[in-house]
Amino acid sequence: MCRWLPAVLVLLLFAACEKEGEGSAPVSASFRTRTINCETTSVQLLLGGDASLRCTAEVVEGADWLTFSSTGSARWEGDFTPVLFLHSERNTAPEARQARVEVRFSDGDVREALLTQEAYLSSARYDKAWAEQPAYVESDTYIYKTYYTSLSGSSRRVRNYSVCYDTEQRVARWVAYPLHSCYTNPSVDRTDAWSYDPNTQLPEIAQSVQQYVVGSYGTGYARGHQCPSADRYSTVETNEMTFYATNMMPQDSRFNSGLWATLESRVRSSMVRDTLYVVTGTSFDGRTTTDRLGNRIGVPSHCWKVLLRTRSGNTGRSIAECSADELMAIGFWFENGSSSSGDLRDYACPVAEVEERTGFRFFRNLPAEAASAVKAQDNPSAWNL
Repeated sequence: MCRWLPAVLVLLLFAACEKEGEGSAPVSASFRTRTINCETTSVQLLLGGDASLRCTAEVVEGADWLTFSSTGSARWEGDFTPVLFLHSERNTAPEARQARVEVRFSDGDVREALLTQEAYLSSARYDKAWAEQPAYVESDTYIYKTYYTSLSGSSRRVRNYSVCYDTEQRVARWVAYPLHSCYTNPSVDRTDAWSYDPNTQLPEIAQSVQQYVVGSYGTGYARGHQCPSADRYSTVETNEMTFYATNMMPQDSRFNSGLWATLESRVRSSMVRDTLYVVTGTSFDGRTTTDRLGNRIGVPSHCWKVLLRTRSGNTGRSIAECSADELMAIGFWFENGSSSSGDLRDYACPVAEVEERTGFRFFRNLPAEAASAVKAQDNPSAWNL
């Protein structure tokens, strides 16, 4: 299903009210502990108790990286509030660190909480619960980036697609994206807004390592989308992003407009009420071409695609909640040439085979007990091929 939930850690300080003498007041609670990852994070501190009390909250340990959002400092004071917001800075150290928050109530009660921030991990900003997301691979030439957009009728920012961009090839190793009717409807016109990634979103991918895609390569190769334009027709902005240089790969012109286009159409016909998850990517053997500015661009020797969805298409549950019998997956592997033509069935294969060929591990959030069986599936008929 099309769902996006904010990644907000909730740090709870329980404050039960019990009758003590003639009145009610919060009673002491033991330490509450939570752990957050190394990235900049918003933390909610939830309080309970007598609304007539005043509170003083202070970060007594870790004040150099944890502060109250409303004051920008390590101290907050005021009338009772059910929620206090804190802001944690990114941890760039190889060791975890700990903060201690102390809350004093005007009746003399004191409450504490411990917050641990994990040591720096290069994949922390990348790791999401998105079912289409492949496992992180460390490389000096890879930049991982997600492009966010707003869909028709909503102001909420949601993911458009994610890339593993190879600065050496100037081509993404893969592009991963959810496919659902909320991304394709209502249908706007194709924008043909060929451009560099403008880097209005982070992390930055320098223009100097991007292809110049305003004009074609001029060498028999087409500017092939990895996330297709037709998969993103909800809004103009959503479609424009598919024309970024970071989404392009040099494809044999006849292949791009032939069998590859047929596959893209068949993938859209496989959309269901539950989301269809897609990863499209490239494999290289050293071939290159040049863009109109003379930059060398890696030419994929092969183009591939892997798909995952629920079998019924209408479970209302996430992939992580499904068993192997409830899921279906398939892969496709093509040579990037005019020789790739004919029946799509001839190019279908298990997802596990694409993993073996590429070295990437797909759909990393599949339940461990289901992953092997799902990735071994090889049933084109289930996909109406």
